[in-house]
Amino acid sequence: MEATVITEQRTSVRQVLDDVYEEVNWAYLAKNYFGKSRSWLYHKFSGRNGGATADFSDVDRDRLKAALKDIAARVNAAADRL
Repeated sequence: MEATVITEQRTSVRQVLDDVYEEVNWAYLAKNYFGKSRSWLYHKFSGRNGGATADFSDVDRDRLKAALKDIAARVNAAADRL
């Protein structure tokens, strides 16, 4: 019986965010939610930083998720006030 090898391929953050990528101010998000520069975040999205792999850690993914949910809640609240 042959062993089946299952490779889990993690979807990149950039792929997940593809449909909203152009609508978000990533420089603002990088500065205010990560305390990092815009270029730091763009390197994370590209998966490369000076030839080295620069993927999002699980902690960074969770922080990005929380940031996007916070921004979404603030946009919804602003829309409700119109």
